[in-house]
Amino acid sequence: MKKTLLLTNHYEGVPLDILKKAVGEKFHLMVLKEARQEELVLMAPEADYFLASGRLKIDETVIRRASKLRMIQRTGVGLDTLDLTCLKEKGIPLYVNRGVNAVSVAEHTVMLMLSSIKRSYAVNRQMREGVWKKQQTGLTTHELAGKTIGLVGMGSIGRAVAGMLAGFQVDICYYDMVPLPHEEEDRLHVRYAEFEDLVSGSDIISLHCGYDPASGYLIAEKEFASMKEGAVLINTARGKLVKETALIEALESGRLAACGIDTFEQEPPGQGSPLGAYEQALLSPHIAGVSYEAFYRMMSQAVENICLFDQGSLEQIRDRKIV
Repeated sequence: MKKTLLLTNHYEGVPLDILKKAVGEKFHLMVLKEARQEELVLMAPEADYFLASGRLKIDETVIRRASKLRMIQRTGVGLDTLDLTCLKEKGIPLYVNRGVNAVSVAEHTVMLMLSSIKRSYAVNRQMREGVWKKQQTGLTTHELAGKTIGLVGMGSIGRAVAGMLAGFQVDICYYDMVPLPHEEEDRLHVRYAEFEDLVSGSDIISLHCGYDPASGYLIAEKEFASMKEGAVLINTARGKLVKETALIEALESGRLAACGIDTFEQEPPGQGSPLGAYEQALLSPHIAGVSYEAFYRMMSQAVENICLFDQGSLEQIRDRKIV
């Protein structure tokens, strides 16, 4: 009898087609009718496996109702929606899809960097309005070459960003709780910096780290005040790393020339989000890691890992076990 795989989210259209193709006849696939917590609680008891996607919480209530649950596989790497303590207590293993969307996120990050300093938001608007001011507009843009780029977090995504920036003749510094080996720093052409020095010394600061609720905001009033005048902030990591009211103040004051934000404190931020009033805030709906290619790899690799677990081939699972 086929075991049941529950997607803890609601997919339809192309995303659902990709998932169905990945699952094939291996499992009985269940998908939430709506991405609501009540729906997840209702369907949890049917599942042998969770394919954890989206923002719904896999909390103690869900875990205790999932009496048949054998293993959870994340589609990505974020853990902020999962009750790790309860999973450990129940002995339910959790695997993450580490690095599967690193290229996609890194490309999106570099795109936001270039769009910010080339002021593509203003240039595009002017052209659509019939405004042709070649020198006046061109002289408000900047080259990436020669800039100091500060990367916070040097996991698979941070390293991918560093690799993509190698041809731009930039100075890359990074901060991570565990510094890279010197040979890896040399390979990536990066140098370690303390967090405070990175924030105050970088022209562009890009976040590629996890979020720890116990630590709170990584970037708030203090950090914005120490940044260079006209700095750029990129966040393709976790929305709660950045205090959005402080971000808005930094844009308003001109301390920040621009920002590229793919993740938000509240998702979705809703209509009338204050950030939407700022043209120099380049916004995207948490899509950095959801290119077609990355999503296809994500679903295929996640289902493959669940299959290996189901077969007892634990040593072949390529991704990291968290609990």
